[in-house]
Amino acid sequence: MSNKEKIYPKGVMCFDKHEKAPDFVVGTVVITPNDLIDWLKDNKGLLTDYNGKKQLKLQLKKGDKGLYAEVDTWVPSGKQSISPDVNSDPLPF
Repeated sequence: MSNKEKIYPKGVMCFDKHEKAPDFVVGTVVITPNDLIDWLKDNKGLLTDYNGKKQLKLQLKKGDKGLYAEVDTWVPSGKQSISPDVNSDPLPF
């Protein structure tokens, strides 16, 4: 993955754990399905295939403002690159 452009999925919000949460809780992820689906329709090229199914790979990271999700665009050498191409395969929904 190139560090040139970070891609953040719309409809996915991450929050640090609440101060009273148990130690095994790292944080909270909130997904707004309609926002995520609309974003995915415009970014079909970011989806990968795994066992014949489309997936969106995200990395959960910690920054100076807390947790955040970023699209994982890393591709092993020799494989086709991932790009936000709107002309790729249709979404399953």
